[in-house]
Amino acid sequence: MKLKNLLLATTLVTTSLIANEFVGYNEIASKLIKENKKAGNYASIEDVKKALDSKDWIVADVRTQLEWASARIKGSVRVGRQAPEKALANFALDDDDNFVKQNLIVVCNTAKRASIEAETFKLMGFKTVKIFDIYSWIDTCNPVTTGYSSKKYKAGTKNKFGQMKAEHCYK
Repeated sequence: MKLKNLLLATTLVTTSLIANEFVGYNEIASKLIKENKKAGNYASIEDVKKALDSKDWIVADVRTQLEWASARIKGSVRVGRQAPEKALANFALDDDDNFVKQNLIVVCNTAKRASIEAETFKLMGFKTVKIFDIYSWIDTCNPVTTGYSSKKYKAGTKNKFGQMKAEHCYK
């Protein structure tokens, strides 16, 4: 039922955006990031670390499979870009569509996609929705997990590198 309401709300939002004057992706994303920062919904490194350790939070990555394979925050879940609300429901709802996790941090590279997807997730009924950019995580020397191997990429098979940090962290 929540998914049906979400799809209806998404359709209404999309229709109203198209019906009005077209606004570019960067403009929308920048505006949403600014609004999230002002409202205190731009997660800090500490917020992400606490969310990863909490049973009430989900750290959801909305990046592509290739981006996810190159670097991800250990403990986060990938919901991707195609129907992320459906994928997220698998982690947040029980069989009766009741929330088992009501708080969410949405991650992407620069927080642009995260800010746009966060609007959809708010419509789903999450109690708290914050956004975060993985570049901040990497730049402050937090480790990322990679699915690449020392051989040709094969979805993390063979010799897994596991946890890594940015090169500047080792100097």
